[in-house]
Amino acid sequence: MCFCLQCAFCTQLPEVFTNWLTQYTNDDTADLAEEIYRNALFRLENPIDLNHVDRETLETFAFLSDYQIENLLAYRHDFRYFATKYELCLVKGFDEISLALFLPFVQVKEPYSSKPLSATTIFSSLHYEVTHRFDHIFQPKKGYQNQQYLGKPWAGYIHCRVNNTHISINSMMEKDAGEPFTIPYNKGFDFYSGHLQLSNIHFLKTFVVGDYKAQFGQGLVIGNGNNFSNWSNFSSCSKRNDRISGKTSAEENHFLRGLATTFSTQHWQFSLLSSIKQVDGANGIHRTKKQWLQKKEATTWCIGANVAAHYTHFKIGCSLLYDQYTHLSFIGVDYRTYWKNFQFSGEFAINHKAKIATIHTVQAQLYSTHSWILQLRYYGKDYGNGYGFATNIDNTYQQGEVGAISGIQWQAFKGAQINACVNWFKVLDHQYRVNKTAIGYKTYLGFTYLITTNQQLFAKWQWSKQERNFSDSNTGFLPTYHYQKNTLLLQYNATLANAIYLKSAIAANSFQFFDPTIYWGYAVFQDIGWKNKYIQLTGRIAFFDVPHYDNKITVHEQDVLYAYSNTAYYGKGIRTYLNVGIFPYKNIAIYLKIANWHYLYQNQIGSGNEIIQGPNKTNLHVLFQYKW
Repeated sequence: MCFCLQCAFCTQLPEVFTNWLTQYTNDDTADLAEEIYRNALFRLENPIDLNHVDRETLETFAFLSDYQIENLLAYRHDFRYFATKYELCLVKGFDEISLALFLPFVQVKEPYSSKPLSATTIFSSLHYEVTHRFDHIFQPKKGYQNQQYLGKPWAGYIHCRVNNTHISINSMMEKDAGEPFTIPYNKGFDFYSGHLQLSNIHFLKTFVVGDYKAQFGQGLVIGNGNNFSNWSNFSSCSKRNDRISGKTSAEENHFLRGLATTFSTQHWQFSLLSSIKQVDGANGIHRTKKQWLQKKEATTWCIGANVAAHYTHFKIGCSLLYDQYTHLSFIGVDYRTYWKNFQFSGEFAINHKAKIATIHTVQAQLYSTHSWILQLRYYGKDYGNGYGFATNIDNTYQQGEVGAISGIQWQAFKGAQINACVNWFKVLDHQYRVNKTAIGYKTYLGFTYLITTNQQLFAKWQWSKQERNFSDSNTGFLPTYHYQKNTLLLQYNATLANAIYLKSAIAANSFQFFDPTIYWGYAVFQDIGWKNKYIQLTGRIAFFDVPHYDNKITVHEQDVLYAYSNTAYYGKGIRTYLNVGIFPYKNIAIYLKIANWHYLYQNQIGSGNEIIQGPNKTNLHVLFQYKW
């Protein structure tokens, strides 16, 4: 149903999955998309077994609705086991697109009797992996020339991992370009991260020491884990997993550092967590002396707990958190329940100053081909929880906002899916670029069509209208005007002879603000790929004309292993890149990407210390992986 490279180090995710994931196209969700991408790669290399997978694991696949999960488990109960993974097409609710998304991540094994848990089984079948990445920009930036940047113009990380079903040991060392590598600033890398995690050992569901993420309820009290909902697939927009998991990405901000554990019985789950870490006032970038001094701006700690009761069609939980940095305490109650073809979920949270936040979702499977959603939210302007992150389907979170989302997902005909959604919101207090109460709208219309097993068409249209301040440099007065933006993407991809991959796309947008003038921007790109057992190649050439920053067009592009890349097109010029994967031996993989920006009618790129003189900017990414 989809194109997937079946080599020893398969990194080409199904294109229909990539289209779903690339809805995370704004800068605020880049780290989130990268973590979801990493999890998908892990499942691609370690498929689940349909005959033994549990509900909780199935719920980690965001593109699966609760309706599909319930039907899958009921089918297995009725027929005892799956004979082949393609038997999924007999499960109610699984259409061509669902199968294309899900099949690459599953397998079928013969039913077996569980073995008693022992130290031998816990430490058996360990997998080892070492990954090293190096990035470099060839053209010198102003920050290096004027010696404002303390380090060298290269970036990279080393990631080591040992894991199996019950144990995970991770360590990571990372340095961004321009960050110092030597004394007196750093003793080596700028950022270190790691964890030890034990899982599924009798009543001990999870134990983590080190860096980790936690997600409970809808995330209003504790919620820095993965949020999967997006415009292109909102059937799972309600968060479904109460879990603690070790941090695996190089992201430097939204995580916890300390101890956390979860104990579970058949129906009950108890979790405790504590975290102590330094507040980074420079958001993980420490190139200048001022940024380096902000690296350890303050030390803060928090403690939290969650208790939840889980039954087949009902779940209720309670979360508590104390944040020493803001001296705020929070408590929240969340729920999820089913009635016929309806699902109700949500959370109500309050801090000790009686400021509240709440989010509630109703999902309905109207027919096997139609699903509908309504989501209501209220985030109090003084609620102020830095550890809670309950996003809506648009992947935004605002303090001081009330809003509603309604949408429908429709399997129009064989192989075709239509998504339509509208988001209404009202800003209750001053926000970034809005200094008054304001109302806004966002709409989305998406169409995915699997023409054949080797051809796919994808289209989306987005429109937004909201209020924004206009800055007058002479008077400093900031009147508010309506800001409107339209975005259109058309994309076609195909696989030829199971070896050649083609993708053609055009992205265009328009915006209007302050005056009647409408500004336009567009980008046209063509990808071509080829692979065999030992090598895979992917290349792109793109032409773009994006005259204003508000026309900025963000497009996903192939990168080296574990790197999820969303690239913003701004200006006028040509973007090219070549991505190479080399697999000389079974346990070794080498990835290289060289990319170039060539701007027309422009002899300077960037601003501030990031300025590059000349019309070209060339990047090199190199990654080496060894697994055994």
